[in-house]
Amino acid sequence: MRRTHLALAVCTAMAATAALAEAPRRIQLEAPPPDGVRRFVSELKNLSVEAGSQTWETITRTGKFWDPRYGNFEITQHMLLQIVENFEKKAYGQDIFIDVAHKPDDGAAAKVVKLQVKDGKLRALLEWTPFGADAVVNRGFRYFSADYHENFQDNEHRQKHGTTLLGAGLTNRPVIKGLDPVDPSRIKLAQSDDAPPTLIHPDLQSHLLQEVHAMWKELIARLVKTLSDTHKLSEANVKLLSAQAETALAKITDKAVAEGVIAGFEGAGKQLAEALVANPNGPIVLNLSMGTAGLDEAGVKKLLEATEKARGEAAKQLAETTTARRKLLADTINAVTGIPEEDRKELILAVEDLVTADTTEDVVKRLAATQIASGNKLVAARQLAGLGYHVEGSPIITVEASNEIKALQEQVDKRLYTRMSPEKRYRLSEGREIGVNKALVEEALAQFDKANAHRLHREYQAMKLSGGDGVVADVAIPASFERTVLRESLYQLTGLPLCDVGTHIFAAVMQIPYSYRDTTAAGRSGTRKYQGQAISRAGVIQTSEDARPIPQKIAFEVSDELRYLVGNGQLNFDIVAENAANAVRIIGEDTEQVIYNEHLNASDEYAATAVVAEDLEPQSNGTNKVFVLAQWPVVTPRKVYDLAGSQVGSTVNPITVTYNSVAREEYDGTGSQASGTYYVLDKNLGEIYLVNQAGAIQTPADGTAYTISYSYTTNVKKFDMDEGELETDQKWDTFLNNFGQRRTVVEDRQHVASLATMSGVVRDLIAQARQFGANFKRTGTDLGADGNVGRIKDVPTYRSFAPGLQAGDKRIVIGERGTVRFRMMKGWMLNQLENQKDSNGRFTGKKEAYGDQFIVVHTPTQLKAGLTSMVLYSAAARIARPAP
Repeated sequence: MRRTHLALAVCTAMAATAALAEAPRRIQLEAPPPDGVRRFVSELKNLSVEAGSQTWETITRTGKFWDPRYGNFEITQHMLLQIVENFEKKAYGQDIFIDVAHKPDDGAAAKVVKLQVKDGKLRALLEWTPFGADAVVNRGFRYFSADYHENFQDNEHRQKHGTTLLGAGLTNRPVIKGLDPVDPSRIKLAQSDDAPPTLIHPDLQSHLLQEVHAMWKELIARLVKTLSDTHKLSEANVKLLSAQAETALAKITDKAVAEGVIAGFEGAGKQLAEALVANPNGPIVLNLSMGTAGLDEAGVKKLLEATEKARGEAAKQLAETTTARRKLLADTINAVTGIPEEDRKELILAVEDLVTADTTEDVVKRLAATQIASGNKLVAARQLAGLGYHVEGSPIITVEASNEIKALQEQVDKRLYTRMSPEKRYRLSEGREIGVNKALVEEALAQFDKANAHRLHREYQAMKLSGGDGVVADVAIPASFERTVLRESLYQLTGLPLCDVGTHIFAAVMQIPYSYRDTTAAGRSGTRKYQGQAISRAGVIQTSEDARPIPQKIAFEVSDELRYLVGNGQLNFDIVAENAANAVRIIGEDTEQVIYNEHLNASDEYAATAVVAEDLEPQSNGTNKVFVLAQWPVVTPRKVYDLAGSQVGSTVNPITVTYNSVAREEYDGTGSQASGTYYVLDKNLGEIYLVNQAGAIQTPADGTAYTISYSYTTNVKKFDMDEGELETDQKWDTFLNNFGQRRTVVEDRQHVASLATMSGVVRDLIAQARQFGANFKRTGTDLGADGNVGRIKDVPTYRSFAPGLQAGDKRIVIGERGTVRFRMMKGWMLNQLENQKDSNGRFTGKKEAYGDQFIVVHTPTQLKAGLTSMVLYSAAARIARPAP
C-alpha cells in the first residue's frame, strides 16, 4: 500500500491502525481543542517589526509522549540532531517557516534562520514578521507546535532523509508540555503613532461594561459614605458631589485612575465641610486636591486627559531610551572586526534583554566589553581546536609543560613508592596494577593537568630550585599529591574493567549516548533475501539518556601531618605517601561500591514487578521476629539527586512498611534516629524485622497490622544451597548448571555474557564443584592460577573487593561487560587547608581540608536486559523465626 503525506484529519482517523503506526508519520504537535468555543479579545495594531528582529525559541524537546492521533511516540536526541542536519543541508528543499495555528495559508509568522540542539531541546533562531509579532504581542500566542516527518522523502529523487522539520505553528495548546514560552518583550517592534482600532465581540463587550459599571457603583457608594458619615454633609450636597463624580467617571475604565478621581471628590467634600463651618453664608469655591479648579465635567475631563497624555509621553520616552541603550550595545559589539557576524549576533541576543531604560550608558559599554571578551575567547578556542587542542581551565600549551608534569610525577613516584611493596601500594587490587584501566587514567590525568597546569608548573620550578623537594605554601595541598591520588585510585579499581569508561566535562546533567538491538527487526534468518524480495531493516537503535553526577567528598583532619608537608617550605614525602594511601583507599572503596551496586541494581530493575500491601501479620505469633516476604529478591529503590541534594523526580521501586497503621522508616544504623520503631530488610533474601532507634530487635505483637509494599525482581535464578541427599561437590555441580541457564538468558536477549561478579566467599563455595576437579573437568569451567574460580561456562568471573556491597555473600551478577557506563567528571582534588575550630569557635592548632570527586555511574534502560543474577539461599532457614 502506498503511503501518502496525510493531512492532519486523515492522520487523526488512522492513528489507531497498528500497521500504519509503524510507518514514518508526519506529526503536528498541537493539542486538539477542548469541547466548547473560546473567544479571545485582541487589539488590532498596525505593527511593524524592526529589520532583522531575531530571537532564539524552543520548538520541541526530547521525551516519550502519547496523543490520540498518533498513539505513543518518542522524540530522541538523535532525532533532534537529524532535524538540525537536514535543515543545514536543506533536505526539505525550501526555507522553513513558522505559521499561526498550523494555517500556512494565513501567512508566515517567522522564518527559521538557524537550528541547534541544547539540553535536549530543539532551539530555533527565528526572524519575525509583523504577522508573527502581532500573534505573540497582541494575540497571546506563547508556544510552538512542531510539524515534522519521521522519515521525509523528497518528491524529486525519492530519497529518504530521516527526521525532518517541515515547519511549526504558534499555539497555546501544545501536545508537549514543559516548553519554554516565547517572551514577547524580546521581539523588536518599530514605533508607530497610529491609534489602532479595537474590535471586541458584542457579548464580551457587554460583560466588560458590566464590570466597569460595577466598579463605578462601588466607588460612588464609597464617596457617598465618606461625604455623609465622615464629613457630615447634607443630603443635597452629597447628591450634588456624587452626581458630578458620576459624570467624571463616565469615560474612565481604568480602576486606578477612577480611584484617583474619587479621592479628589472626597477631598473636595472635606473642603466643603470646612468652608461651611468657617463661612456658612459666603460663596464657596471647591478645588481638587491636586489644584485643578472646578468640579464640573469639563474640568474633570481635562484633568484626566492631561494625566493620560503625561503617562503616554513617559511610556514613549521609556521605550525610546530602552531602544537607544540596546542600539548602543549592538553598535559597540558590531564594531569589533575579529568576531564573525553570526557570533556577534548571538552575543547581542544573549544579553540585550538585560538592557533597560534604567541601564546607564557606562554599564551598557561594560556589558558589551564583557561579551566582546567572551567572543574573543570563543574565536581563540576554535583556532586552538583546529590545531588539535581542547582547552579547559588555564592550560599552558607547550611541549615543555607536558615534560615538566612528567618529570614532577617521576620525582614524586620515586620518593613515594621506591620502598613501598606492590601489596601495600595496590591494596585494593591484590597488589597489582590493572592495566586495562590505563586508558581512563590517561584521560582523567589529561583533564586534571589542563585544569591545574599553573599549579603543576610552579611545583616543578620549586622542585628544581630545591634540589628535588617541592616548595609549597602552607594553605594549599600540592597539585602533585592530588594527581597521584587520582592516578593510584583509578589504577586499582577492579570494577572499572567491567564498565564502559570515559571522562566528561563537569555538568549538572550529562547525556549518555548508547545503542541497542531492536529484536522486532531483522535477525540472522532475515538476511537471506533473493531478487525482488523486500530487504529487512537492521534493528540497531541509537539514543541517549540523562545522567547526573555522584559527589564523593571526604574531609581530613590533617593536624600536624600535612602541616609537616610544608615544614621549612619543603615537602615531607613520607607524610605524603601515608595521606595519599589513605585517600586512595577511601575514594577507591566508595567508587568500587557504587560500580558493583549499580550492576546488581540495574539487573534487578529489569522486568521488576510491584507488590502492594503484602500482609505480614499472619506470620506473627507473639514470638517470631523475622518475617519472610512472598516474593524476593527485593529491588533497591532508586533515587536521583541534583548537586544541591534535592531529589529529582519520584522514587523508582519504592518500599513502604506500615506497622500498627504507621509508616516506618528504614533503620540507618547510625543510632541517631528519633525514638521509634524502624525496619531492617535483607533485600537479597526478602527477610524483614523491626528494631528500635538503638537497633534492638522488636517482637511484633500478634494481631497488629503489619504490611509492606515493594518491587521484586523476576530477572533472577534462586539457588537453594540445602544439600539434601547430595554430596557437596554434586550440589555445586547443579549450581554450575543453573549458572549456564542464566548465561543463556543473557544471550537470548542479544547480549554476550562476558562477566560474573561475586564475593570471595561465594567463589570459594563454587570452587567445591566436582567439575573443577581433574577427573570431571569440563571445557570452559576452570580455576585460576591462585586456586580461585577462573571461568564458569566460559564466562570470566571477578571477585568484588569493596566492603558493604549490596550483593554480599548471596548474589552473583552475570552479564555483558560495558553495560554500565562510568564517566569521570571531576577527578579527586583537595581544597585549601583551613584552621580548625572547636564547638566554641576557638582555634585548635590543627588544620582541616576536604577533597571531592564527581563521577557518573549509569545503566541505560534498554541495556539492563544485558544483566541477570542468581541468589543463594537456604529454603530450610528462610522461614518466619524468633531471631535473625
